[in-house]
Amino acid sequence: MKISSAKRWGRQVWDLDNGAVTMTVMPGGGHIAGLRVNEGPVVNPLWKPVWKSMEPGQYRAADARRYALKLLATIFGHNLCLGHFGDSSPEEQRAGLGSHGEAPVTRWRVTTRRITARGLTFVYGCTMPIAGMRLVRTITSRRNSAIFNVRESVTSTVRRDQPFTMCEHVTFGPPFVQPEVTVFDMPATRGQTFPGVFGSTQRMKMNTTFDWPKGPGESGPIDLRTMRKPRNSDFSTQIIDPRRAMAWFSAVNPKMGLLVAYTWNRADFPWVGNWEENHARSTVPWNRASLTRGMEFSNAPFPEGIREAVSRGKLFGVPTFAWLPALSTVTMNFSVIARRVPLNCRGVADIRATAKGYDIDLVQ
Repeated sequence: MKISSAKRWGRQVWDLDNGAVTMTVMPGGGHIAGLRVNEGPVVNPLWKPVWKSMEPGQYRAADARRYALKLLATIFGHNLCLGHFGDSSPEEQRAGLGSHGEAPVTRWRVTTRRITARGLTFVYGCTMPIAGMRLVRTITSRRNSAIFNVRESVTSTVRRDQPFTMCEHVTFGPPFVQPEVTVFDMPATRGQTFPGVFGSTQRMKMNTTFDWPKGPGESGPIDLRTMRKPRNSDFSTQIIDPRRAMAWFSAVNPKMGLLVAYTWNRADFPWVGNWEENHARSTVPWNRASLTRGMEFSNAPFPEGIREAVSRGKLFGVPTFAWLPALSTVTMNFSVIARRVPLNCRGVADIRATAKGYDIDLVQ
């Protein structure tokens, strides 16, 4: 086991290697940028943008011509959206607040790096002065485990209660994501497509409810467990089965024999957003060159900003935002699983917590 710093993809990173799996995180934006099962072919299932990435501190106003947004200049893999999920309001933009909040575009600082005979601990976080929040993320993993456990504590630094939205914006990319090959599963029930126009080329009807995984395609039902060949740009939200205490999603590439799964408390994040960008966006820096699949678990259904989330109030009877009490702390937990699976695996039927980790029922 080891915790080491390096430079990769033009960015500073820390590699957290428990012996079986290596998780790579970034100080710039705090992104979980890589997951690598140490045995077998080297494959990072998380999204690496096709454009040149930069540290948040390197971004200048002139860079907007190439990237449009500071977030896009610095985004990578699994990024955290906090104190709002989605676009900021026009007034917030003029005040200097960008899309998805401050967390993914600020410098995160390390406070703890520790390795023992049993496992590793890595603690880092950031301060968000505009949102009036402080975040601490603690990552732990046992030696030679397929599981990394993550605890995130969000502390209010202001003397008032405030609404907030928060999204674990997990995004996968090539070579792991292959249309009509990679399979995505979760115990979702109802879903709804984005309430407005999401992209210039959409495969789903907008503002339409459905039952997971049969999405409301423009030409009939479509299977949202996989992606089609180019082109489309879509977003839908799914609610995790309310009867479950533990939520999960999985992504499996059967040709690579590789599975990635996340688990979390459904009460913290009842929604999972399905984001598909499939060579459709023509603006910079996309230039119709990107293939991504986002599986985004959140306390808000849509990436529409805090004002719209509060105004919406509820969807399917479930709140679309949460409250952070004055000068208080709320804590959320999730786990990341990365492991090999048989090459004939066709997805995941269920994931259950056990005393030693998780039981995963594979679809053969």
